Amino acid sequence: MATLSSSPSNLSFPRIFSLRRVLIGFAVITSLLLHFNVAWMLRGQIATGVTDFSAFYTGGKIVVSGNGSNLYDLATQERVEGAFTVRKHSAGFLPYNHAPFETVLLAPLAAFPFSTAAWIWWACNLPLGYLVLFLLCPHLPHLNNHLGLAILGLGFFFPLLLAECQGQDSVLTLLLFTVCFVNLARGRAWIAGSALALTTYKPQLAIVMIAILAVTSKRRWRILAGFFQTCFGLAALSIGLLGWRACAAYPAFVRSFAAGFDDAKARTDLMPNLRGLMYSTFGSRLSHSAFVLTVLAVSALFVLVAVWASRGKTVTAQGMHLQFALAVTVTEIVAYHGFLHDMTILLLPLYLVWNSLAETGLDTWKRRLLATCVLLFFCGPLLLIAGLQSPQLDACVAIVLFALLCWEVRGGEGSVIASS
Repeated sequence: MATLSSSPSNLSFPRIFSLRRVLIGFAVITSLLLHFNVAWMLRGQIATGVTDFSAFYTGGKIVVSGNGSNLYDLATQERVEGAFTVRKHSAGFLPYNHAPFETVLLAPLAAFPFSTAAWIWWACNLPLGYLVLFLLCPHLPHLNNHLGLAILGLGFFFPLLLAECQGQDSVLTLLLFTVCFVNLARGRAWIAGSALALTTYKPQLAIVMIAILAVTSKRRWRILAGFFQTCFGLAALSIGLLGWRACAAYPAFVRSFAAGFDDAKARTDLMPNLRGLMYSTFGSRLSHSAFVLTVLAVSALFVLVAVWASRGKTVTAQGMHLQFALAVTVTEIVAYHGFLHDMTILLLPLYLVWNSLAETGLDTWKRRLLATCVLLFFCGPLLLIAGLQSPQLDACVAIVLFALLCWEVRGGEGSVIASS
């Protein structure tokens, strides 16, 4: 008669209970709890229309009502927004100033009450960060080997948490930048350019990024073809959706809106980028025109340095990753308009740098400083609790990250490219 063996070899746990899977499951649960915790703390603001999502809901509401031709009429926007938000005066009015084609995503949300639509938008944004990791892991083996830590990073990267709770589209921008990177890594330059064109709802990011790729990439013509062909399609979609009148009014609306806000009203001091840092340092002592010219000149210098570091380099796949990380980093730094939630796109270069450092090690002081920059960005909530978080600190860390990436990409002593 057969008997069951009780030897230890037959008592092994199923593969589903492997240590790696348990750790990844723990990381997912912990990360999600951190996201839910921040959303719960800000639930009152989310439900009452104090967040940035009120502007997006306004745009969708105008289009759904059949009044799309007046999308960029401030009086129309203020009337529609005043019906659902606690902001009852023009000082708190948040206009919809994004591209017409983005209302394709926003219009379906207008079928719901504002509070419900805000939570649906939050729920749609939540999985996008995890999708970014899913897309990156096949190309970043060292990140994949430490997937649990990478997932935890999603719960500690404060710009991402803020973007979700503000109802912003910055997480979508991060996803599209990631799609651009992944397709460049796979040699699909047209799709990469097309993905970048979809980010033109934030032209201050898309224009800088496509300009850098057009100069530094060997596949520049395919990238440009994908970018401009998709832009043409988006323009046609916008005209078909809203008509010529609304689309023609958009550029003038953006110009007039920007002209109506000086640096103090626009809260430039809260921008964690080059413009915000320069304004906090000496901007109030310059005239507005002098300050704008100074910011544009220094921004152009940053872009030129990034191009100089990347152009004409024959690099490994790891070098290409750092080149893309440099392009995204300088794009965020020089973006003329951007707040903390816009730094969400830095999650992509942070993961790229993480993978590179895991491969090369921390054998030089520059790489150790690079690792410190990455760590500081993932310590945002802790710095906020300690009272140390500030836009100026974020901007300085980003600039240090930019300088170190320039060194690595250019092939300085001990860099990834020089040692490859």
